[in-house]
Amino acid sequence: MVKRKGIDKITVKEIIDECRISRQTFYYHFQDIMEVIEWTVEQSIRQMLERSLEAKNLREALDILITCTRENRVLIRRLLDSQKREEIEKLLIQATRSYLREVISKREKRVFLNYSDVEMALDFWSYGISGLLVKYCCSEKGYTENLAEQICRLLPEDLVVETRKPEGRDGRFLS
Repeated sequence: MVKRKGIDKITVKEIIDECRISRQTFYYHFQDIMEVIEWTVEQSIRQMLERSLEAKNLREALDILITCTRENRVLIRRLLDSQKREEIEKLLIQATRSYLREVISKREKRVFLNYSDVEMALDFWSYGISGLLVKYCCSEKGYTENLAEQICRLLPEDLVVETRKPEGRDGRFLS
């Protein structure tokens, strides 16, 4: 429905009619249409994450993220063109952050950083990567073929972080 007419023109009534459910069933599961969008994004991220965890390296995992974004660019554009753009951007950043945290935490090598540095790095990378994805989704130019490779060159080579709280007095992980 979002692809056809945009999020701003969708009503709960249209959703319940299309899905052949009652209004009560809709509100049992969701508070509003934005919550449906959030749930849908979470499901997509979960599926993408499962595929990414099978990737041999971070570059392949990022390729999966970029490919999924490219495949859904019409939908993403429609969402970003809505009055809910700010919420959608926050959702994309949070989804990218969750995705990176999971992909990175499953890698073999470990970079030991203190907890606040890990959180700052995840914020930095998620804002940057999701910003690039939004830029390429909204641009007619499209994606560069080597976007994942370019992003990987900007990340530490042995990028894998422990995301638990620090154990040492100096804020560093004990090894």
